[in-house]
Amino acid sequence: MRIFATVTLSFLFSFVSDAQGFETWVPYGGQRAADLFFEQELRYPSAALEAGIGGEVILALNITNEGTVSAMRVLRPVSPECDAEALRLAGFIRWSVAPGVEERRAEERHFKVPFDPKRYKRWLKQRLVLVDPVFERPVDTALTILTMRQVTDPAKPLIKGGIKGLPNHLASELRYPAEAYRYSLEGEVVVEFVVETSGSLSNMRALQDVGGGCTDEALRLLHRTPWAPAILDGKRVRSTMQVSIQFKLPKETR
Repeated sequence: MRIFATVTLSFLFSFVSDAQGFETWVPYGGQRAADLFFEQELRYPSAALEAGIGGEVILALNITNEGTVSAMRVLRPVSPECDAEALRLAGFIRWSVAPGVEERRAEERHFKVPFDPKRYKRWLKQRLVLVDPVFERPVDTALTILTMRQVTDPAKPLIKGGIKGLPNHLASELRYPAEAYRYSLEGEVVVEFVVETSGSLSNMRALQDVGGGCTDEALRLLHRTPWAPAILDGKRVRSTMQVSIQFKLPKETR
């Protein structure tokens, strides 16, 4: 089966409901995006990993009516090192208004970061090896997210042909979802994400969907594609991207 993928560019965790039983703010991309981000980015503290220490760190985040985090604190700790890593990871998360919410309001959200030694060891075996001179550059420690026009060199996929080779790469790796195939669903999934200074992808969310499992497949494709971060003033920086992936069935199956 030949699948077609087109790419357009514009560089632009698990969470717990609050006491009211609903929320104004939710993480970009929801649980699926958080899980993929953890797989790429979580750095299990070596002492805790060797000792088999695990559990869920629960954080309290104060989110303003603009969707920014004003403060974070640990509600339920696991270990000092794991708690620090949980706070680091939470700092990368962007927040968007929950579906159906008409009025933005400030709220406290509880956010959990799981530490599981066995799962982490599986993640390490599956993680992509990122090799590029860009990773020798220093890191901009600010969490500012930049656009293409604000950086010296934009983020790029570490594949044959670079950004120009992305359409062919995605097409060759795409697995047409069974449900979408069964119901002859076709169309374009547009995914927005942040390329972190480490090359990890965070805050992946679909701006346009097709249904039938196509969004999950689009996220999987991008998650399994190695990326190099953008550069500004000689430093690695965070930057946004949008990628469009077209799901198109062969003519004989329509």
